[in-house]
Amino acid sequence: MISEIEFKGWKRNLRLNDGIAELVITLDVGPRILHAAPIGGKNLFCEFPDQIGRAGEEEWKIRGGHRFWTAPENEESYTPDNVPVDYRKIDDNTVEIASPAQSDHGWQKTLRIASLGNGRFTVLHTLTNSGTKPLEVTPWALSVMAPGGTAVLPQSAPKLHPLDNPPGTPVNVDDYQSNRRVVLWKYSHLNDPRLTLEKEFWFVRHEADSKCFKMGLHFQEKWVAYQLGNHYFAKTVPAPGGTYPDDGSNFELFTNKDILELETLAPLGPLPVGASRSHEETWQIGTLSESITTVAGAKAFFATLK
Repeated sequence: MISEIEFKGWKRNLRLNDGIAELVITLDVGPRILHAAPIGGKNLFCEFPDQIGRAGEEEWKIRGGHRFWTAPENEESYTPDNVPVDYRKIDDNTVEIASPAQSDHGWQKTLRIASLGNGRFTVLHTLTNSGTKPLEVTPWALSVMAPGGTAVLPQSAPKLHPLDNPPGTPVNVDDYQSNRRVVLWKYSHLNDPRLTLEKEFWFVRHEADSKCFKMGLHFQEKWVAYQLGNHYFAKTVPAPGGTYPDDGSNFELFTNKDILELETLAPLGPLPVGASRSHEETWQIGTLSESITTVAGAKAFFATLK
């Protein structure tokens, strides 16, 4: 069900409610999705109170929620999105919101959000070259999670090196190849106490009063998740294909004292005049019967996601 509501100082907002979970999308700035929660539950997205309900600022604002950026990261990524968006209702469960075409950079951003029922939504990010010259940018989808939770990142199934297998075990040439790529920013370290790196799952805790940390992955698993209390937000990472920003990262995680971001990126490549590039995530929002911040809990949880 789609309804138009007021939300924390913004007059025009859309609420998508399937009886299990809800999203709130503001029309006064954006494109932004500011609220994601089980019905009656706490917002799983971060909110910056001094920026919520405001509009028209000259400089870019994080605000919180889910935003649509462009990669690779540069000054253009921080283009302000502080003016109203257009929207149209596609059907009873789907809306599309579009930013004004950016005269400075020559692009337009569109989000199409669809409710699939049972706490599941799809979010299609489409970047269109509305300018007069080709662009070297690609969609970048960032979910800014509320503080105090834990991100859960599944890892490719571990395998033994052929030398460690029992004698006579057939050997495949793929057994000698790498299957993961980890990218670290200059301020990040793998001995960071917020990280717990298990064989099958990596856990990253948000901690207040902590310094910045960022990592990128060439991620081949389908889902990542964030637990906050007994609620969760999970989203898909589109299967890798092509060349990605930041040394091949199709998934990135950033955290500091205020937030933890789950970020997915589309492949790089020229975007000709008039062309569009789309990047889709599927979201699942709900309530947990057991924690997913242990290996056993995470394994049981991710087995339920399709």
